[in-house]
Amino acid sequence: MRRRTARATFLLVTALAAACARDGGIDPRPLAADRPRATTPTPDLGKLDETVRAFLAREGVRAAHVTVLRHGEVVFEKGYGSVRDGEGPPTPRSVFPIGSISKQFTAAAVLALADEGLVRLDAPVRDYLPEWFAHDPELRVSHLLTHTSGLADFLWLDGYRALGDRAETPKTAFLALGAAAPRRFPPGERWAYSNTNYKALAVLVERVAGRPFDEVLAERVLRPAGLEGIGPCHALAPGGFVDGFAPSGRLAPLDASRAAYEGDGGLCATANALSAWLRKGLAGDDAKPPILVRLAVPARLRSEETVPYGYGISTRDFLGHAMIWHGGNVDGHSALLAYAPADDLGIVVLTNEGFLWLTELLSPWIGEAPPARAPAGVPPPLGRFEDGLFRYDISAEGDDLRVEIDLIGPLVFRPAGERRWVSRDDPASFLLRLPPDGSVDRFEVDWSEVRSYARRTAETR
Repeated sequence: MRRRTARATFLLVTALAAACARDGGIDPRPLAADRPRATTPTPDLGKLDETVRAFLAREGVRAAHVTVLRHGEVVFEKGYGSVRDGEGPPTPRSVFPIGSISKQFTAAAVLALADEGLVRLDAPVRDYLPEWFAHDPELRVSHLLTHTSGLADFLWLDGYRALGDRAETPKTAFLALGAAAPRRFPPGERWAYSNTNYKALAVLVERVAGRPFDEVLAERVLRPAGLEGIGPCHALAPGGFVDGFAPSGRLAPLDASRAAYEGDGGLCATANALSAWLRKGLAGDDAKPPILVRLAVPARLRSEETVPYGYGISTRDFLGHAMIWHGGNVDGHSALLAYAPADDLGIVVLTNEGFLWLTELLSPWIGEAPPARAPAGVPPPLGRFEDGLFRYDISAEGDDLRVEIDLIGPLVFRPAGERRWVSRDDPASFLLRLPPDGSVDRFEVDWSEVRSYARRTAETR
């Protein structure tokens, strides 16, 4: 493959147009950087180092590694803490689980098979997986890729733990668990993150390619891109990656079942490997646009509304900058991979503690401060809401909002500008936004790369 520079390729409108034509006519505008900026800020690397140190101390993280790229070159590379007792900090070659960052690699494998004519993105999923989706004629492969399927997330369902604890559990068992649950909404009507989507894609990949999923991923994505230092965590020998810890401080190994992770969160990687993915994923050839451009075209709902998620990659703005990114969380590790096209900045963050909001590290990287307190200018949404998975009970605390989220816990949001509230403790990670018409019967919540669309429940109308 003939390489082109990341600086040139990502912002090519022609490349985005080609991606739209190839992958379903989806609106490219959120990535087109069509809001000109007066200047391109330089990352404050000293402030970034200070922010990382303070964040890791606050969260009690034992080991982390941060890499920053500008114009495709590494400008910051540092390990923090200790890999294990008596050892030094992580290096760019230290291996960490990357959780849901794995999804973009699964999506890349699906696109590779589509390029070969083995998969049609607009085809009904039942054409490939009839055992579970024979009665879902409207469900398309593209709905799985973009989390617009309405499928319940198997990770949140009763029965998951028993499956995950058995090494012999097959992928199809997790797919069956998610597929048997009631649909959260008709395909294409709403957006809701679900690991079942990417478990289904892993099974689909195996069927159409006639090979195990990990082999197809290596053959169609990793080796063609020249990526070394990335592969399935469960294929590593004991001690092959940095030990992980739960927020409680307990050692948190991966689940026994390899299949619990395949497709939706099973890869391990080094900082070097993910940095290379940013460089090589933004390099195209004369035949097709760069793979990260193709993955990052936002999805479109039936209503013609676009949502800030492509194929395994989030595409929303961050502090006024267009950005593609994804986080990855497993019980003992949190990771973040992000790229800001207008600024030509990339960042890779790998840690060994689970369920951290690593977006709190991005303000000095992008050169912007988190939102300050400012009047919202409209009445707040109070009462009970739901997004198909979570319930939100919202009450007023003076000018702030107390948001109780079942399964997650309480958060306090402070007003931060017109129709907006941000988390008091994690202002770069949680944003609650009312629609332009000021309705208090629905809202959007951004949680890092995930966006929830909540609606008032009938009992509080």
